[in-house]
Amino acid sequence: MDITGLIARAKALNIEMDDLVLDKNINRIKDLKSISRKRKELARVLTSMNQKKLIASLEPKEVKAEKSEVESSKNVEKTEKGGTK
Repeated sequence: MDITGLIARAKALNIEMDDLVLDKNINRIKDLKSISRKRKELARVLTSMNQKKLIASLEPKEVKAEKSEVESSKNVEKTEKGGTK
């Protein structure tokens, strides 16, 4: 998953966890371990998100520049193919 996908997953897990805590407080939930499972899952998502951010920040600037050049050339090729109609 990319970072944007991980951020979306973390937000969804936070909402699910809030709902579970609310259900627990009004005695609607029987499986109390589900809250701790969601917390662990959220921690895993946040950990992998932080790892990806660290890896991106530790990449040499030359590699980042080469990647951006390759991506920009791909975008130019796509627009040239689509723009010749």
